[in-house]
Amino acid sequence: MPRLIDTHCHLHFAPYDSNRDAVIARMRETGTWAVTVGTSAATSKSAIALAEKYDGIWASVGYHPEHLTSDFHDESEGDFEIYDADEIARIAASSKKVVAIGETGLDFFRIDEVKDPEGGKTLQEKAFAEHIDLALKLDLPLIIHCRNAFIRMAEMLQAQYAGRKIRGVVHCFTGSWEEAKPLLDIGLHISFTGIITFPPKKSDNPEMHVHSVIERMPLDRIMVETDAPWLAPVPYRGKQNEPSFVCYVAEKVAEIRGVSAEAIAKATTKNAMDFFNLP
Repeated sequence: MPRLIDTHCHLHFAPYDSNRDAVIARMRETGTWAVTVGTSAATSKSAIALAEKYDGIWASVGYHPEHLTSDFHDESEGDFEIYDADEIARIAASSKKVVAIGETGLDFFRIDEVKDPEGGKTLQEKAFAEHIDLALKLDLPLIIHCRNAFIRMAEMLQAQYAGRKIRGVVHCFTGSWEEAKPLLDIGLHISFTGIITFPPKKSDNPEMHVHSVIERMPLDRIMVETDAPWLAPVPYRGKQNEPSFVCYVAEKVAEIRGVSAEAIAKATTKNAMDFFNLP
C-alpha cells in the first residue's frame, strides 16, 4: 500500500523531461503513487507510456474541454490535435494501466470571445457526453474539470448515468460549500490541490472559502492531488510541483479537519484505491 496517492498530475508533460527520474525516485522515497492525466490524444498516449514503464503510476485518458473552444495554450502541455472521440476511445482501451477517463468536463470560462458562446458550450457538452459514454462502456470513473458550469455538469451526469451510481471526481476544487454540496449529493468525489495551503485573503468570507468545504464534507469523498507541474503547495509555492508534494495537501486537510496527518493519508489513500480500483 502507498502512503499517499496523487490522484491528478501530469508527470508525462515536458517540464519533467530533464528530471523525471529524480521526481519518480522521490515519489518512491515518500511512498507516493500517482495518476498521470491526459488532456489530448497525444498526451493520453504519453501518459500510458509512462504508466506502463513504472510501478505505482497509472494513466487517465481524455481531451480537455478548453482545447475545443479556446486558443489558450500552456507550452508545458505540448501540442494537441483536433478532438476525435473514436481516437480517445481507442487509446483508453489500449492498456490495463488506464484507470480513468479524463481530464474531461466543461469549461465555460475558456470559450474565446471571438467564438460563438452558445456554440462553444454545445461543442463542449457533446465531447463531455462522449467521455461519459466511454467511461460507462469501459466501467471506469471520470476525472472532471469544471469551471463556471457546475449546474450543467451535474445535469449531464444525472441524465447519462440514469439511476446508476455516478463515478467521478471534480478535480482542483476551490469553490464554496454551496457549490460543493450539490456535487456531493449526486455522488461525486472532490479533490483538492496545493491551493488549499495558500493563506486566505483577509477579505475572504470564511463561509465561502474552500476550507469550509474540507471541514464539512464526508471524509470518504475527499481525495488529494497536485495538478503538477502547476500549483505547488506551501512551502514550494511558485516552484515546479511534483507528486511527492501531495503530502502537504494532505497535511493541510488534516489541519483543517483537526485530525492527524496519518489519518488523512490513510483515508484519502483508501478513497483513491477504491475509486480507481487500484490493485
